[in-house]
Amino acid sequence: MKKLVVVFATVLLFASCTQTKIGYVDVEELMKEYDATKDVEAALKVDQEKMGKSLDSLSAAFQGRVEAYYKKAKRMSAKARQTKEAELQQEQGVIQQAQTQAQQILQQKSQEGIGALAETLDSVVAAYATANKYNMILGTQGTGTIMYGDDALNLTETILDVLNTSYDEKK
Repeated sequence: MKKLVVVFATVLLFASCTQTKIGYVDVEELMKEYDATKDVEAALKVDQEKMGKSLDSLSAAFQGRVEAYYKKAKRMSAKARQTKEAELQQEQGVIQQAQTQAQQILQQKSQEGIGALAETLDSVVAAYATANKYNMILGTQGTGTIMYGDDALNLTETILDVLNTSYDEKK
């Protein structure tokens, strides 16, 4: 029985001696400096410009029809004015729907892109932690969450290098 207690105490002593390895990353900095983030933002900007040009041309054509209506309105009968105004209101509604749909599409693409980037970031951090025997890697954003952290524990640049190298290899 004494031997069992000694063995248990020894195991407990060694277990308590194992050091927990902890690091942290600035998630905001990683997302800002990650090359894939820059590419996603550039693609979204291109999509936004395309949609903007398309909507601008729709709006310009509509504006031309409105101006033409106002020039002719004085010579139109009340019934013709009412019919034309209803057409213009309907067209304006279609343009507003197109604008709303474009905003929703851009928002969805943005969320999907950021979601994919976050998943990649999570998997790279998990792989890095496993490979380098970290028990925990904390994430902070700017000045939040971690009140103090020794710079030696800051893995942001290391993880950023891993992310960008991995992304460059996939290109």
